[in-house]
Amino acid sequence: MRVVRGGVLGAALLLSVPASAAEFGTPQNTCRLAGDSSELANYQSIRALRGEVWTRFEHAAEVSKSERAIRSLSPLFLWANEAKISCAKVYGSLRRPTKWRKRPDFVMLQKCDCFYQRMTQYLGR
Repeated sequence: MRVVRGGVLGAALLLSVPASAAEFGTPQNTCRLAGDSSELANYQSIRALRGEVWTRFEHAAEVSKSERAIRSLSPLFLWANEAKISCAKVYGSLRRPTKWRKRPDFVMLQKCDCFYQRMTQYLGR
């Protein structure tokens, strides 16, 4: 009876810790989205920012299609897809900045930067 209670208590404690599948057992060298300054936010020119976002999108799309990422046991495939999607959204908002807004959505810009950093972190392993 004590073994069952201990097992149930241990499982409850393990499940109560908020951790995503991609972050479990990895170093806590991740970027936080709230309040952090993004490397991409420092660009003064929309044209230069659009070029950098497109380069990151292409790199993330290439990595997400690679056999290394698909068969990897690390979350490389996950972060490559997240970077690809978020950078594509930012690029879409930058394509016609005068039609929608002068500057891109800052949160999406941070996500593109953050997810790209995470992808490159796992790419080097």
